[in-house]
Amino acid sequence: MKTTLLVLGIFLFSVFSKLQAADIEARTGVMGGDVWGLHAGAYINFPQSKLFSVQTGLLLHTANQWVIGNNDTWDIDLNVPVYASFHFPLSEIANLRLNGGAYIGTGHKLQVGATADVGVEVRRLFVGVNCFQNCINNQEFLFGISVGYKFRL
Repeated sequence: MKTTLLVLGIFLFSVFSKLQAADIEARTGVMGGDVWGLHAGAYINFPQSKLFSVQTGLLLHTANQWVIGNNDTWDIDLNVPVYASFHFPLSEIANLRLNGGAYIGTGHKLQVGATADVGVEVRRLFVGVNCFQNCINNQEFLFGISVGYKFRL
């Protein structure tokens, strides 16, 4: 029992020490596929080193194929990406960020697929493009342009 509590304590300490180094990035922009819409969300970044981190978040968007021809409704879908994020220094204040990973999403049907995100981060401001490729359910493709601001925890 004592060993289990010790292992659990070490695990929780390591998780919370990583959370203190985490930051949250709020984003907004436009996204398109079959139709164009807006997106907004927040990402949380867990740095593993200066050049690599794990990033996940929630992205709400209105760009989906199910609203074509129906102007009475404004569907809001949710994507939850998980990225391997690589940070390449361009200068003392700027980084090129390349993210790749998988996502799960909601909509008319469940979405599961691949996602990528490329952008430039200057101090705490991020400008980039992203895409979501649904690998099931009609293989929907979404492309977005977004801006974000990073808040340190």
